[in-house]
Amino acid sequence: MRKGALLIVLLLLGAVVASGCIGGSTTTSTQTAAESSTSTSVSTTTSTTTSTTSPALTKEYYPVTITDFANRTVTIEKPPERVVTLAPSITEDMYYLGLFGKIVGVTDYDDFPKGVENITRIGGYGKYANLEKIAALKPDLILADSYSLSILPSLEKIAPVVIVDPHSLDDIPKALELLGKVFNAEDSAKKAIGEFNAKIDAISSAVKDEPRVKVFYVVWNNPLMTAGGGTFISDIITLAGGENIFNDTSGWPQVSFEQVLERNPDVIILTPHCGMSVQDVYKGPLANTNAAKNGKVYMIENENDLIHPSPRVILGLEEVAKLLHPDAFRVKYPLTITDFANRTVTIGKEPQRIVSLAPSITETLFYIGAGDKLVGVTDYADFPPAVKNITRIGGYGKYANLEKIAALKPDLILADSYAMPILESLEKIAPVVILDPKDINGIYRKIELLGEITNREEAARVVVADMKARISYVQSTVSNATPVRVFFILSYYNGYWTAGKGTFIDSLISLAGGENIFNDVSGWGVASEEQIVARNPEVIIISPNAGIKPEDLCSGPLASVDAVKNGRVYVLSDENVVVRPGPRIVYGLEEIAELLHPDLFHYTPEPLTCSAGNSTANSTG
Repeated sequence: MRKGALLIVLLLLGAVVASGCIGGSTTTSTQTAAESSTSTSVSTTTSTTTSTTSPALTKEYYPVTITDFANRTVTIEKPPERVVTLAPSITEDMYYLGLFGKIVGVTDYDDFPKGVENITRIGGYGKYANLEKIAALKPDLILADSYSLSILPSLEKIAPVVIVDPHSLDDIPKALELLGKVFNAEDSAKKAIGEFNAKIDAISSAVKDEPRVKVFYVVWNNPLMTAGGGTFISDIITLAGGENIFNDTSGWPQVSFEQVLERNPDVIILTPHCGMSVQDVYKGPLANTNAAKNGKVYMIENENDLIHPSPRVILGLEEVAKLLHPDAFRVKYPLTITDFANRTVTIGKEPQRIVSLAPSITETLFYIGAGDKLVGVTDYADFPPAVKNITRIGGYGKYANLEKIAALKPDLILADSYAMPILESLEKIAPVVILDPKDINGIYRKIELLGEITNREEAARVVVADMKARISYVQSTVSNATPVRVFFILSYYNGYWTAGKGTFIDSLISLAGGENIFNDVSGWGVASEEQIVARNPEVIIISPNAGIKPEDLCSGPLASVDAVKNGRVYVLSDENVVVRPGPRIVYGLEEIAELLHPDLFHYTPEPLTCSAGNSTANSTG
């Protein structure tokens, strides 16, 4: 079993080691670029403004010519639809780019993302792939790293081959960029790169002020092998606030127990396939290290999170950071905070029994990994699905049942300003924290404050970083677009209830490249048909719970506005993603942006079609 495990480890490490295999003698599809270069490039017969997945522009984008990581010039004649990947990291890249559905074949070692188990296996990694199995899948593109260079001529007889071979963390964005060019998905690549960089910054910033701890990473037990300098693992240890004790070596060196004892690590990290258990450390030659003496020997969950050069490496970085610097992610109690009502609240110990009086708070707790602390939620809590198993305490905010809350014996109650009328009664039960954001920055503060209160600060930090990256992507995409006039219908009851200035919906419309036609009024209000017609919206967005359908606008005064005439009346998928101030609000932003600027986001919304007898609205848009 150990020999088999060692083979697996060595194969998985091959992607990193094989970086030295790329050279000027590599066979190329058309011509070889300068041997010293490892950059990627692309050329097409059209301008970069046609780089989009819109069907109408696909023919203009292809054929596309790129230079891959092996300095090979490869021409892709048409959009690849049947892709075989010969390295797990490339499969993962495709997933993060939203291209996972194009993959028809993967190696036996692919284990991520969920669903990869349903894809046909083509044998071993790289040069150990089964050429007959690959050919049988009739791929139109093969993606591989340098570990496949020895079988490159055979692969090229089957389909065009692109080498994607990052050797460092800095190369991961380059790999995403290259694949974005190959698949006419450059916008997706920009988004994935932004999220990747934001998450690395968020995690590394959490430990930047912590003292460096000496780390020994065990790759294999017999012979004893570790990660040297210049490897992904060594880079991750550094970013996580550690110091690789064998950073002065390179690659994957064999070391002795005496050398490890001499360098005396503070932390020892093991992996499931290294052949050494935590118990082995405590009972063996390494028992005299500071790591063993102080109980700092850890078994990480999956070494592939550390050695696969894809955005997946974020998972490994976060795990290692928390292992090396638990104090950086742990709140010290008693904790005194100032909440959104400017109240000073002291929390004596880490909360374990929380009651939430707002669905947005409930959702946020689950996002930061504190959902298991919830013992009570409102009748309106419906996300995530796991919330259905939590005790209900009545209505939202001031309509909560005080007796039910008290019966749960909470050690913390979380609420927004809607619970202020019963605040005094709540405080008799447990400490109360008010979380009541009024804008996007307020949502960030809310998430971070909940992370601090529940001892989930790093998770909260990552959630905020992800939100910022996604919002930044939307803003940058629509930055040069002409704002679209928008009318949002929240409810149709004695008139059209809409969102004005100071609401999250108004903020989202603006961020998405729109202009709320009622941004000159505050809060929520009723708009008359005459006002709506006078302001002539180009897009109308309807809440799914509004009590009115797009077709209802085909007759009557609103049939004359541009939105109805051009078929640009849409129903939002979920009202809660635009009215609940939590992490999911970015989904609301993205949906609104797609509806306002479908061409920029390569999206085709369902248009409103009015019958000729009702109005002149058509299905364009």
